[in-house]
Amino acid sequence: MDFRLLATPPTPVHTVDTGDTLGIYIADILGERESLPSVDYPNFRLKNAPITPFVGQPISVEPDGTIHLPMVGAVLVRGLNLAQVRDLLIHKYSIEKQLIRPGRDSVTVSLISARAAKVYVVRQDTRYNLPGLQQANQFETSRRWAGTTLYLEPGESHVLNALMKTGGLPGIDARNEIWVMKGVPSDQSDQMLTDLDRFTQLPGDNLPPEAIYHVEEELTHEPPFMLTLQHSNFIRIPLEVPLGQELPFKPDDVNLQDGDIVFLPRRDGDVYLTGGLLPPGRYPLNRDRDLDVVEAIAAATGNNLGPVYAPRSTGQFRSGPGNIIPATDVIIVRRLNYKHQMKIYVDLRKAMDDPSERVLIAPGDLLILNYKPWEIISNVMLNFVNFSYGLETL
Repeated sequence: MDFRLLATPPTPVHTVDTGDTLGIYIADILGERESLPSVDYPNFRLKNAPITPFVGQPISVEPDGTIHLPMVGAVLVRGLNLAQVRDLLIHKYSIEKQLIRPGRDSVTVSLISARAAKVYVVRQDTRYNLPGLQQANQFETSRRWAGTTLYLEPGESHVLNALMKTGGLPGIDARNEIWVMKGVPSDQSDQMLTDLDRFTQLPGDNLPPEAIYHVEEELTHEPPFMLTLQHSNFIRIPLEVPLGQELPFKPDDVNLQDGDIVFLPRRDGDVYLTGGLLPPGRYPLNRDRDLDVVEAIAAATGNNLGPVYAPRSTGQFRSGPGNIIPATDVIIVRRLNYKHQMKIYVDLRKAMDDPSERVLIAPGDLLILNYKPWEIISNVMLNFVNFSYGLETL
């Protein structure tokens, strides 16, 4: 997916709103005309952001979108850019109040600090700070979550910027997706607490159907069960989308507001299991590459400890004349949801020649390798053949 979809287009000009702090200089009103206005450089702006000076007295924008100035009172500035605010103040002092003669109006408006959205980033992909060696069949039993609180200004408050400030895109030990938990307005907080009380009931009590994910939903592509309050909004942003499929999120969903949470879940469930004639095991799937049934069997029967370890001394299957014909019958047991599953039958002989037979492995699949009936009969017949006797009589 194009990573530019995780960001919003940059805004050419800043629009004033609640939370901004403006630097305003008005000759003879806020500052002396005979002296030069004070110039300062803020040191609390965004890191690596361009340093822009501001001039004048700091004036904060009130919650109703107004600023309070001497002799004119409250002035509504919400939705205006800095140039429009300057023209409005000139009109107020020169034309409406006639406090400054036209032509002698010296007004300067600059931005001291922009409003910032408080955003929380929770990541589960930060165990290794340096490249490390980990066995292919090794799984972590504990992990420390990493959390960061960000203050993002307008134009920078989007998912891509939040990721860049906390370590970049999801690592290989995280799911290839991002969850955005939208903040709940303060006027709905009482209802949230009421819903939360209902979650504390004992098992067996009736919970609202919108409270949790239904167990009938597909489990292979969803994170573990998560309580979703009635008024919350969860947005899933996958980083890989099949060609031609519509994006499951809207362009406005990547905008982050005050109280939003960006969550990067780990990949604990992306594994497949082996059984039957295959050595029993639980093997992780590659996050950025598809794995078919032939490759999965090769990974399970080969050296799963990696190239840095010594190869195994014996083969995975029993040796001897009675097992000369290998097993080629594979059953893939795939769970569709909590109550249903399906079986996929694969012939390895056909799969070696026909790419359409090489079924892709999904998280949670169980691979069972068995002999076909004719393979069992053939191997049994080979047990009655005395190869050593035949060689001695030649």
